[in-house]
Amino acid sequence: MKRLQLWAVLLLAVMLMPAAAPAAGKAPENAFERALRDARAALAARDPARTLEALSRATRAAWRRFPFTAINVHLVAAPPAGYGQYLPRVDNVYRPGEPLILYLEPVGFKVKYDADQGSYTYRLAADFNLVDAWGMVVGGRRGFGRFEDTTRHFPDRIPLTFTYSLAGLPPGSYRVETILRDLLGKRSYTVVTPIRIAGP
Repeated sequence: MKRLQLWAVLLLAVMLMPAAAPAAGKAPENAFERALRDARAALAARDPARTLEALSRATRAAWRRFPFTAINVHLVAAPPAGYGQYLPRVDNVYRPGEPLILYLEPVGFKVKYDADQGSYTYRLAADFNLVDAWGMVVGGRRGFGRFEDTTRHFPDRIPLTFTYSLAGLPPGSYRVETILRDLLGKRSYTVVTPIRIAGP
């Protein structure tokens, strides 16, 4: 009887023990790591569709951790033809009346997924300020640009182009502040572009 009681006590002790913790230094695999593992396996199997799908999942997992910002910000010589199709301008000096064309790619904005439709939606807006060398705002406009769409593919390649008129500005140094607003994520990011208007 005593032996039976002892076994009951040992069984209860085992049942109440906490689950073993993961090995030191080895964190549980997250969605990003799983997607990369799946992509490696698919690549080894020479399966393009599964490889690209897994890499897309990795992008979506990483995207949720990005800050809202802009990459590949360039003054360009002419209106871009599409994503990555731009010719960078060689300098930031403009003749009086010459338009300023700015290319950028926003990242980290909130994307809403509709599981029923299998679609992704984003909503961005833009404001701008034109600031002189003394820090005075000499021009600007709120809500001059709005960019939104619903697509079947995750919108991680959205190029934005802004064209600013510099007509009437006297020679001198200025900065253009392009304020991007993520309407779904309630965040904003400002791209600051120093320029100079050349004298006659």
